[in-house]
Amino acid sequence: MNICFFSGDVTRNGGTERVSITIANELAKEKEWKVSFLSLVEQRETPCYEISREIRRDALGKKWLSPGPAYLPLIPKVRKYLKEREIDLIIDIDVVLDVLSVPAAKGLKTKVLSWEHSNCAYELGILYRKVIVKCFTKRTDQLVTLTPGDALAFQKLFGRKERITSIYNPASLPKLPEGNRRENWLITAGRLVPGKGMDLLTAVAKKVLTDFPDWKWMLCGEGPEREMLLDFCKREGLKERLVLLGYVPKVEEWLARAKVFVLTSRAEGLPMCLLEARSCGLPCVSFNVPTGPADLISDGVNGWLIKPFDCGDMAAKLERMMGDPELLEKMAANADKGLDPFLPSEVMGEWKKLIRQLLE
Repeated sequence: MNICFFSGDVTRNGGTERVSITIANELAKEKEWKVSFLSLVEQRETPCYEISREIRRDALGKKWLSPGPAYLPLIPKVRKYLKEREIDLIIDIDVVLDVLSVPAAKGLKTKVLSWEHSNCAYELGILYRKVIVKCFTKRTDQLVTLTPGDALAFQKLFGRKERITSIYNPASLPKLPEGNRRENWLITAGRLVPGKGMDLLTAVAKKVLTDFPDWKWMLCGEGPEREMLLDFCKREGLKERLVLLGYVPKVEEWLARAKVFVLTSRAEGLPMCLLEARSCGLPCVSFNVPTGPADLISDGVNGWLIKPFDCGDMAAKLERMMGDPELLEKMAANADKGLDPFLPSEVMGEWKKLIRQLLE
């Protein structure tokens, strides 16, 4: 059986790409499936995350295309690929790609699985994504969401209870080095884009870094908001305190040295960064956006959930932790508890079961 993961660009360094590659690599170990990646474009020669040698990579073009009329010529290209490669299952790792795969697979043996990496509310809040979800995603053979709550939201939207399920993202549990030393660091990891709330982060950072001059805030990631962040650091005299590390290949090495993880996103699905932070023993503080954070943070137990987008309360909760070593230690001790549902073995079991049901 041939399984194809369909991506905008699998060479990017986002959490979606990392999770998709992790799942694909594991599936490629099974003799019953042959796995490939198809991207709209590949903007890097080498993917940011290692892809198994068993997995073939293809791209439809070299120039990035924004969703819209420019997508139309791609439909016959996708159909040709599905036919030539005899694809049994195409997994769209962004629901936007359903607008291509659903018409391309019509009349073929290929089944289409749509994989939601954000949440239903986010999709309905952006016009072109809303149109695609209502016109194409509801016609896929299977929809996979990241949380049970989001699966229910899509069930209500589509008016159907079948062919919608939720599967968590996997989180590995890294073994921290003996005698691991923690620094007075807050840390955030993710793309430097508006959706990740970089402007909100600066509002919080200005308060806590001023009040706690012996702490730093480490920021792992790259993106278009970098210049805004550099200007902020220069303007507020925080150049050595809010540290822009850029793209970090092994983020767990930085998480292992920090004391608190902070997420300021405006929307999430199931944030890999929170899973990774918890697995590294970090208490987490996040805005309680509709899906994701509440699935991973027990308020007051292993971190704090903050009303969106109350920067004052987030700063106050962070300062409470930063100023109380006993509280911080107590929350850190609870960070890696209850992660069994997110273990790779559990998650892969769910994926394999679902794929076998689809292809039987």
